[in-house]
Amino acid sequence: MRYISITAADDLYLSFINRLYHEAFPPHERRDWDELLNLMGSAAEMHVQVILQDENPVGMIIFWTFADWNFIEYFAIDPACRGLRYGEKVMMDFSHKNKVLLEVELPISEDAVRRIKFYERVGMVLLPFAYQQPSYREKDVSYEMTLMSNRPDNEHKEFDDVLLKVLKAVYGQR
Repeated sequence: MRYISITAADDLYLSFINRLYHEAFPPHERRDWDELLNLMGSAAEMHVQVILQDENPVGMIIFWTFADWNFIEYFAIDPACRGLRYGEKVMMDFSHKNKVLLEVELPISEDAVRRIKFYERVGMVLLPFAYQQPSYREKDVSYEMTLMSNRPDNEHKEFDDVLLKVLKAVYGQR
């Protein structure tokens, strides 16, 4: 499995990432595609990667690096490749060497419960505090979500610190 960084708007893998991005995430959970492309070229903390297996694209991950933390904004495996444990391999690779924080929907739907169970199988833990994901599109709108991390034993203050960085860099909040 290889992870290829995408840094240019004319990269050949962007059509695959665009398709998967729009298929995997509902509109309120994704930013405008043009905004994503602009950030890709201007936000040094943001990383866009295509995931290859045998030189074929099987998934994508978009994450932000803040000191020793990585915030996973988007992660998806192509539906045609699900069930082959690619997602598990990526998360194990990623969380083995990094402190990871990510958002998930509340466990109120079958899909949300399935996602949470997937992340739990790879060592992520639901964090015991409330979280509101700011809207990408509407000012003063947020969505109730929950956070997961592979380092749940960290102090609440450390999560507060990294969340402030996420809110500022990822969501443009002050």
